[in-house]
Amino acid sequence: MNRQLIEDTFRLLQTEMSPIAGIQLYLSPAECEQLLAVLERHDLEYDRKVHLLGIYTILTVAAQRHMECVPHHPELTRNILDGDYLYSFYLQFAVKCRELDLVAYLAPSIKKLQIRRSNGDFTEQNPAAGIEEFLLQERSQRSRTSKAI
Repeated sequence: MNRQLIEDTFRLLQTEMSPIAGIQLYLSPAECEQLLAVLERHDLEYDRKVHLLGIYTILTVAAQRHMECVPHHPELTRNILDGDYLYSFYLQFAVKCRELDLVAYLAPSIKKLQIRRSNGDFTEQNPAAGIEEFLLQERSQRSRTSKAI
């Protein structure tokens, strides 16, 4: 199932992303594993799993491109532009997938990460942790709502 989920996610991302950007989205199965473990712990529809894995993939690859931004690197400009495009694509993709609450939840941590990176702090990020925190909060809110009814 995980293999199919990964394949469906990458297929969807490639159809949504502008071919003009010339960016190939790829994560190894090991890189996907962080979020796959999160998705297994939550009772989610298959399409939502695809969307969340897509968001995770975009954020991870965007961060990787920005982490490769070191002075005098021959691909510096390309890495900056790719990373910036991917962060924009993340927002576009998340809106299309109706994950606005997730975007709002992740926005402060993504902005802090970008600020740290601009100051030379290239500490690894873990978008899977943020997505899991969001899913836990979402489940808690649903539980409170159903109890109130």
